Amino acid sequence: MKRQIGLSVAASAIVASQAAWAQSADPTGPAQSASAAEAPQDTDEAIVVTGIRRSLERAADIKRDSVQVVDAIVAQDIGKLPDPTTAAALQRVPGVQVSTNRNNELGDVRVRGLPDVLTTVNGREVFSTVGRNFDLQDMPAEALSRVNVFKSQTADLTEGGLAGVIDLQLNRPFNFKDPTVVLGGRANYGDRVDKINPQFSLLATDRWDTGIGEIGALINGTYSKSDYYRATTVLFQRRSTNTAPFNTPGYVIPGILQNFPQQGYIERHQLNGALQWQASPSLEAYVEGFYTYFRDRGSRNGANIQPFTNGTTITDIKPGTSCISTYVRSNGNNPVIQTDADGNKSWTLTAPQLANPVELCQPESMTFANLVSNQTTQARDLNQNNKQFAGGLKYDEGRLNAVLDVAYQTSKYELQNITSDIGQRLPSLTVTMDVDGHAEYTVPGDALLSRDNLYIRNALIQNFTENHGKLFQAKGDVDYDLDGFLSNVAVGVRYAHRSAEEQSVNLNKATPGGNIGTGNDAAAVLVSNTGLPDDFLALGSRAPDLNNGSRFYIPNPDFLLSEEGLDAARAYFGLPAGRPAYDPGRAFDAKEDTLAAYVQGKYEADLSNSITLDGVVGVRYIRTSRTIGTFIPAGGGEYDRLTADTVDHDWLPNATARFRIGDDIQIRFGYAKSLRRPNFGSLNPAITLNQSNNPLVQSTGNAGNPDLKAQKSESLDATFEYYFPSGYVAIAGYYRDISDRVITSGAVEAIDGVDYAVSRPRNVGQATLKGIELSSQYFFDFLPGALSGLGVQGAFTLADSKVGGDDPLAGYPLQGVSKYNYTVGLLYEKSGVSARLVYTYRSKYLSLDASGEPTLRPMTAETIASLEVPALVTYARGAGRLDFNIGYDITDKIRVDVGGTNILGSNTSTYYDYPGYSNINNEMAYDETTYSVGVRVKF
Repeated sequence: MKRQIGLSVAASAIVASQAAWAQSADPTGPAQSASAAEAPQDTDEAIVVTGIRRSLERAADIKRDSVQVVDAIVAQDIGKLPDPTTAAALQRVPGVQVSTNRNNELGDVRVRGLPDVLTTVNGREVFSTVGRNFDLQDMPAEALSRVNVFKSQTADLTEGGLAGVIDLQLNRPFNFKDPTVVLGGRANYGDRVDKINPQFSLLATDRWDTGIGEIGALINGTYSKSDYYRATTVLFQRRSTNTAPFNTPGYVIPGILQNFPQQGYIERHQLNGALQWQASPSLEAYVEGFYTYFRDRGSRNGANIQPFTNGTTITDIKPGTSCISTYVRSNGNNPVIQTDADGNKSWTLTAPQLANPVELCQPESMTFANLVSNQTTQARDLNQNNKQFAGGLKYDEGRLNAVLDVAYQTSKYELQNITSDIGQRLPSLTVTMDVDGHAEYTVPGDALLSRDNLYIRNALIQNFTENHGKLFQAKGDVDYDLDGFLSNVAVGVRYAHRSAEEQSVNLNKATPGGNIGTGNDAAAVLVSNTGLPDDFLALGSRAPDLNNGSRFYIPNPDFLLSEEGLDAARAYFGLPAGRPAYDPGRAFDAKEDTLAAYVQGKYEADLSNSITLDGVVGVRYIRTSRTIGTFIPAGGGEYDRLTADTVDHDWLPNATARFRIGDDIQIRFGYAKSLRRPNFGSLNPAITLNQSNNPLVQSTGNAGNPDLKAQKSESLDATFEYYFPSGYVAIAGYYRDISDRVITSGAVEAIDGVDYAVSRPRNVGQATLKGIELSSQYFFDFLPGALSGLGVQGAFTLADSKVGGDDPLAGYPLQGVSKYNYTVGLLYEKSGVSARLVYTYRSKYLSLDASGEPTLRPMTAETIASLEVPALVTYARGAGRLDFNIGYDITDKIRVDVGGTNILGSNTSTYYDYPGYSNINNEMAYDETTYSVGVRVKF
């Protein structure tokens, strides 16, 4: 006999408590959730949500029936999340912010501005290699039935999400009543890349009555390939012109005029499956797993014009009005702090420089003559895969519910990154600093399209990295229903063992001969004289702001990523063939054991005929022990082992209260404490240095901090929600007090006589985050005829954040937090047609702490006296995206749809903003516009 399953089996080890706390009067409707990973799912009669309206109504049900702050996205049909990617769908959720990554996909998902989100798949913790986050780009949206976003912690939730939990729900066989096969296909066209790419998905499931109980099986696979192109224009690191080669006082200009088109392709495979066995009415067993594969093969190509090279002149300066008062080193860069052997600090400034601040203004435009174009290729081949296998038992009999769940995940990451430079002298270049928020460059003639005057330049840089991560997790949960005010008690334990390993090598070999532009042009070698084959060079992608879209010659990415081609380049640079061995000084390994236990009670009471009160109170205890190790040079090619051990004990209490007034109004209050452990790489005690062979590019370094503490947050939430037949209105307020917030930024350090911008993570003393979220949706059922299919949705978030304490960033907002974020959407569903037009806007946010760069910034006599380098930050400008989707059910088995993302062509740009020096362009990145046509067939 088939049995209705009101829950997704094994969504987590705490699923058992869900059934006991269910309050829905309709047994086929959503159950009331007591915890994040347990948000309600449809039963087998209703699991296949169809259409935009039903999807939104189910998401509203989940929000309504949870005792904590939860928002959800529900697939409109099998394998049909309402947006092409998970991150794109999440940007519609109140309080969630995303940004565009280098391959023109949305990523960097933040909940209420914070990136410290725990990701789970079917309620189980997942991760990517040596990090704490799971790369959402690895899990295709077609594989998901629902995404839950939990913004507050409860004791039965796995810890680790300072900002919240994102739970990705995969389909399972008991979610379907009948045998089902769904085949989907889609063609996606990128306007900038100008290519059409395929996307396929297949799901098959069935369930059978047998002599040993009911058994269900499901398998789901997806495949996609997408070519991408994303160009950026960067005004890189401002310097003073009162230095060689210009010796012209009064101006601050970019050190390099960069053009960086990104090009390549992404390939994804995903396979997941599940078996469920209802052995008896009270006992269920299950096994399930998933496999994801992600590959990004491409390159970042630059025509990086370098004014500060030997022999360059500047003319036709059109003065500007954006000016700063500052202090300048002899090389035209920002002064830095140097520390002697006794620990005494001093500025890298001469006495006259210390006594004479300078006034510098940025020109509106200028022309350079006889300058160098450095034409670079940074070729990469990145592969990442994840595997998770899980199984368990669920017992549900009378008042007692119990779950045992065990899972094992592996994650592997491999990166090959090869950098090679060529260059040439250009007769002239004119730069206009601000044309609608970006710079424009003009190079007369066809010098960039000629191979004749190209020289080999700088270095051949080989970077190989391999990361491995493993996680074994097991948890058991029991809950029991009671009569009276205390209606349920739940207890549980969880054990997890994480391991992480990273190996890498960075081999930087300077070019034989000289470098044009550094005073030894005569020793530079033409590419045509190197003996490298003709296919070493190739024309790269167009750069939108260089001659209105010029292409230029670069080292061929395909040549550098092939073993034959790379060996040819190695031979010219005097390097042995084959991949270099990993560097022990760039390796680390970590092991972490976590033991957690919780107790949580649910209470409920009728306060009057129309008002009820319920909620949960609980506490979670966590013991975390960790060992992280690396190797440091000991001389003579030997290395010493360096390890750091830590043991932490944490208590995370929580309490919620919900007042339900009649059937339509809910008021919630909640308190919770959450934590975020540091990334393993951030704890690595070693320092790795990358010396630049380009004299105009700062050498860099990275170092971990084994003394990093876990970030902690105490949060308060309050909501008011009003639900009515065709929609709802909700308002939420939140406050977070964050301690030991981790920020990574750079500072210039002199090591063996070389200046390195070394990035180190640190705990800032304190930060606060507070805000308001508004959300609503409504369908106009009262309108006549076809107009009754119209609906609207909207969400608005206000997030106010501030770094506290005595940190250099004190007073600034938290990185990545937009103060305003809103979504407005027009919906339609009627007579087999469904459509959606949605605009999402995100206001400006602090995008980068660039304090460690040599870029000039405002400085005063008080700054000099304090012996502190002032902060330097960039902001991303506010921007919006307009998306649409229109679908039509040809039959009840066949559906077609068309869609578009970012159809207004919005871009991402960043800028500096200081008194008197405001809205100064830094970078423009050109985002993709995508159109798609798809068909979905159900059998």
